[in-house]
Amino acid sequence: MNTDPGTFLLLDAAVPEQRAQWLDLWRMWPTHDVVAHPVYVELFARTGDRVVCACQRGVENGILFPLIVRPLSAEPWGRGEETACDLVSAYGYGGPFGWGPYHVETFWVGFDQWAETIHAVSLFTRFSLFKEQLIPFFGDTHVKGNCVVVSLSLDSDALLHSYARTARGNVGQAERAGVTIEMDLTGRRLEEFIQVYYSTMNRLEALPMYYFPRPFFERLVKELPDQVLFAHALYAQRVVSSELLLISGNHLYSFLGGTVEEGLPLRANPYLRHSVNLWGRAQNKHHVVLGGAYGNDDRLLRYKQRFAPNGIMQFCVGSRIFDSHAYHTLIEKRAAWERAQGHQWVPPAGFFPAYRG
Repeated sequence: MNTDPGTFLLLDAAVPEQRAQWLDLWRMWPTHDVVAHPVYVELFARTGDRVVCACQRGVENGILFPLIVRPLSAEPWGRGEETACDLVSAYGYGGPFGWGPYHVETFWVGFDQWAETIHAVSLFTRFSLFKEQLIPFFGDTHVKGNCVVVSLSLDSDALLHSYARTARGNVGQAERAGVTIEMDLTGRRLEEFIQVYYSTMNRLEALPMYYFPRPFFERLVKELPDQVLFAHALYAQRVVSSELLLISGNHLYSFLGGTVEEGLPLRANPYLRHSVNLWGRAQNKHHVVLGGAYGNDDRLLRYKQRFAPNGIMQFCVGSRIFDSHAYHTLIEKRAAWERAQGHQWVPPAGFFPAYRG
């Protein structure tokens, strides 16, 4: 493989040799966030999509930009677009990631040439919260909302006392009630986690997109064994609150979780969150990313903020339009298709790409 530090590489996860190169570069990355692992990206690809990584590799530098290539012909309103596609990052906090003395201009020149060859219309990416992980983005950047991040720089006692009073009280209440905590790196309680998670989604009347199927979780456990942590709060030997976290070099990412009705008055989840923070600190992690809110639910954001009153960070996204004519033509085709179905459709304000809104 060419190791010229300015060389642009496009690696396809479906090609064994290129997948091995992707994994080798990922392991070289000092922070090796799980969102840049090919298995993680594949979990969010649909049938017919390509999972790729736009890269640059040198002896002491690298760029990783994992993406899903989505053929527009797969959409009912995309007929006649057999060669066109768009690009999107996987769910989570994505790239483009970079480290060392990378060559950003050379990377983007190569990236744009590749995007042109595959007839890419647009690009949408969700950025990492940690700006030092990212290379400059050649496109538009927008703030989408706030996320809560817990710093693990304090000692255990100081960490507890940094929480809001309500959170500290809830931790103590759960301890006195007899709630216990179990950290699970093997997924041995996967079935119990799924039951807790689904019951929570039912109670919250969550959107279908949040009902990840069982094989999704099974593949996480099987193929990312060192990157997944299940944290469980138990009462009377039953899991009453559970959380799935992603483990990266410097950070823990709260990914999915829930609490059954019985666990709510026990304050099981606050105790679980505190225990995760202590575990992360013991593993020399720098932060626990709690994430933001679903839609306009500020209550969830305020709840998370009790564990990091000064931990608000902006969540940003990036977008690019490679072919403006094709982009606006797709909006028109989507509108015409919707009219044919008896629907009045206009692109939702702020949604990108607009033709998928």
